[in-house]
Amino acid sequence: MCRQTSSIEGDDVLIFGEWMTSKDLTIHYYCLLLSTNLPQNGNDASGILGFLFRDIRREIADATKRICKYCSKSSATIGCKICKKYFHITCGHLNECLFQFVGEFNSYCHACLPLNDYQQQLMNSKCSGDHAVCFICTKRMYNYHPKNWIYAECCKNGFVHNLCMQKYALSAGYYLKCIWCKSGEFRDAVKLQGIFVPDRDAKWELEPNAYRDLHCGYNRCDMTKCNCPRGREYVEYIEGRKWFLTVCKLCGSFGAHNPTCIPGFENSKEKVEDFKCDRCLTIEHSLCLSPKAEKSINGLFDASLYISKAQINPPSPFLLHGNSEFSDDSTSSMVTVIFSQNNNNGKSVPDEVTDTNGLVENIDEPVQALTSGMDRLCCDPNDDENVHLDIDEVQSDDEFLILDMYEFTDSLDCLAKVKVKVKLNDARFAGKTLDEIKCSKNLINAEDIVERSGDLSIINEFDKIIDALK
Repeated sequence: MCRQTSSIEGDDVLIFGEWMTSKDLTIHYYCLLLSTNLPQNGNDASGILGFLFRDIRREIADATKRICKYCSKSSATIGCKICKKYFHITCGHLNECLFQFVGEFNSYCHACLPLNDYQQQLMNSKCSGDHAVCFICTKRMYNYHPKNWIYAECCKNGFVHNLCMQKYALSAGYYLKCIWCKSGEFRDAVKLQGIFVPDRDAKWELEPNAYRDLHCGYNRCDMTKCNCPRGREYVEYIEGRKWFLTVCKLCGSFGAHNPTCIPGFENSKEKVEDFKCDRCLTIEHSLCLSPKAEKSINGLFDASLYISKAQINPPSPFLLHGNSEFSDDSTSSMVTVIFSQNNNNGKSVPDEVTDTNGLVENIDEPVQALTSGMDRLCCDPNDDENVHLDIDEVQSDDEFLILDMYEFTDSLDCLAKVKVKVKLNDARFAGKTLDEIKCSKNLINAEDIVERSGDLSIINEFDKIIDALK
């Protein structure tokens, strides 16, 4: 993308990010994040950590027409937020440009740096680093520049070099805090100063034998009320005995006499399987309510580096059947299947086609289903394909939920319009909301089809619209 070479280790990784290689593409990760016109239209399992291959190829082609303001060469992908001039990531570092690793991932050339009052004060005072040392490496800071001097917005107690803080951030991950006052706000503040902070565990959490002490046996009942007459420290090590000790399945640091001291099971003769302490149950419940990150399909990329990139404006419209130069043959690409819109005349016509990322007006949420044989109901859950369903097509009676869908082959040839009917009291949907059922990957299968129709008029109407756009 940037046509620049770099090492796979050392300081080059701090400047360019990890190397990302798939198919015929080899790209710096920071080039993906910082490219101004490159949208992130997928999740961490799509393309290269959310950047689809067709979008990357399109940006590479477009960048050949952009000239860097510093070296006057082509393939400049990073645009200044203020002056709109483009430059390479290498040229940006050499000329002390600022790259922000949060939100819209804005970049600023050396002449357009956004300075707050504190930074402006340091610039006006021509602060010298002769008497200021980096809190991490203890070396001199040299003359002040907002690109190279990282400070703590929370306490303003000192400074560190940009590269020193970047090393610390890559190592600390989730645990990055202010090195002076330990404020958690520091993690988000340094992203605006040009520091990439990955959403992952700290490296010291992953060191071999780092938690060797946890393998020592636990021998204490931590329940609020321990019923053992010999005290909390008394343990019988033969499973099935009355005072046999069980530790929390998740944390391993909370014990209970099982089942005698577990509330509700004091008189039970069978031990409680999969015992979890109250704290872990609370955390587990909160995690279940949050979106789950999908595992990368090809396993080539470290999903912990994935970070969401906001878009200033939606990408400009382009046809679904675009130039084959930008076609995407990866299973990580998104294929759109568009459903009909109900109207008073009963005629199925899609309202609007915008782009290949499946954005269609008046279509609400995606629905995915399991496959059966060669034919597919909607789409394969292992593919990143979006199937959109109009909420008007969802019907229900006292005991059933009825969905109108279209059945496709693996080659995306429409076979029939189908009606799916499922019982609301089905065990698969216990505790599930309508939105969860619609968006699920494994709740609906081909056996739920109760009716097929050969009316494929919606597909014909759709092809007419595409032909007209051409």
